[in-house]
Amino acid sequence: MDITVAYFHSLFHPDLVKRDFEQIRAAGASSIVYSIQDEERHYWPRDLERGLLLAQDVGLKVYLSPGQHGNLFATLSPAPSWYTFHHPESRVLDHHGRYHDLTCFNHEPFRRWLFQELAFYLNTYPINGILLDGPDYGEITCFCSVCRALCPDVTDLAGFRRRSWVTFLSDLCAHIKGLDKHVRTVIVLPSYDASLVEDLALLPDLDMLGLHLWQRPRQQPQAAEAATSSADRGEREIVDLARQHQKRSLLWLQNFDLDEGGQQELPKLFQLVLQAEPDEVACYYYWRNNSDPEGVWQLTRQLLRSIPRRQLHWQTGKHFAIPRLRDE
Repeated sequence: MDITVAYFHSLFHPDLVKRDFEQIRAAGASSIVYSIQDEERHYWPRDLERGLLLAQDVGLKVYLSPGQHGNLFATLSPAPSWYTFHHPESRVLDHHGRYHDLTCFNHEPFRRWLFQELAFYLNTYPINGILLDGPDYGEITCFCSVCRALCPDVTDLAGFRRRSWVTFLSDLCAHIKGLDKHVRTVIVLPSYDASLVEDLALLPDLDMLGLHLWQRPRQQPQAAEAATSSADRGEREIVDLARQHQKRSLLWLQNFDLDEGGQQELPKLFQLVLQAEPDEVACYYYWRNNSDPEGVWQLTRQLLRSIPRRQLHWQTGKHFAIPRLRDE
């Protein structure tokens, strides 16, 4: 079982970043996830290059997670997507004629821009995988001119949007593989949706399918047992479906936003992960809003170190030049 740790912190101080990466590696991790916002490459390309090379130097592979891009993926920032802000004509339009702050993924200029962004990152930085975290097309049926042209039957627009969402994710994975067949493609869902999981498991260019595991609400014993049983079934099913379709599975542990009681429940959630036997487990490094941040991280380290460790130290012969800054 491999271990991945999300590192959603600044790369501006190399000495601190190196210390953090060494801690993550010592906990048994073989890779990190780093989330990139859609305007960041214009502002600090040298810091990004330097930080990702530090991960490589201590033996950690890197998954890059596009955040904000079109407001279609999980993001660290409450700020709107740079693309959506600058291209308001791409926004989702509901049946009342109101625009929403996410880009319609059926717009060809947006797709072309997103594909070019990923090509830039993969050709410039030491990246081993692209992780699409919490992809979500929203609950709004889009009535924009593009969707109406692609699906003239208004009564089928909701079904069309879901089908075209799966096609969009498939095209995105295929584009990544076309750039470099060795780059791993990963989709991590925010919640279990049986029909969506089955559709994603069929994507030919998807390598790994994952699921976020959230702390169970505190309930009466009988209700809590039923909720745990249902959630556990979803965890096992996503692992089984991934295995059935020759894909890897990933279960993501919630070790953030925990009060004292949530911290005490963390080992039980970890046991659910182990019982499902995924190929990979993920968590966060010192993430947000824990009542005892140091205690949660130390507990997380203890749990991770109980997993049999694989000693993976690798180097790449590929040279990555620091990208030129755009002219001011």
